[in-house]
Amino acid sequence: MADYTATAICEGDHWVIDVPGVGTTQADSVDDIEEMALDLVIAMTHTAPEEVHLRVRIV
Repeated sequence: MADYTATAICEGDHWVIDVPGVGTTQADSVDDIEEMALDLVIAMTHTAPEEVHLRVRIV
């Protein structure tokens, strides 16, 4: 299991999501933050979704 922490910050009309050591992405709504962060981790690390433990922080 790989552990990651995604930090989301509201930037006007969207959310900027940073996952240290992986990259940055954005989401259109707060409801999309976790999904977009998980998609980023999977795409950049080639880790299976069931092997990713993601903690989301909204600041």
